[in-house]
Amino acid sequence: MTVAEQILEQMNKMDEAQQQRLLDFAHILTKTPGIKGESGASIVAATGFFDTQSLDEMQAAIADGTEEIDWRGWE
Repeated sequence: MTVAEQILEQMNKMDEAQQQRLLDFAHILTKTPGIKGESGASIVAATGFFDTQSLDEMQAAIADGTEEIDWRGWE
């Protein structure tokens, strides 16, 4: 299955509001020359993609160190 097919498969599981968020994020990505090496803070500021609660939960999970993170596909 291609990446495009996988994206469509996931998108078809979303409600309209989630699809709009995905589209907004895709627009941001196409306007961004590259984010490799960018700090997390600059990405969050540029995209507005993560809300404060999500960021707090991620920070707590990282600080706790007990959550396992699946890094496959994050290259």
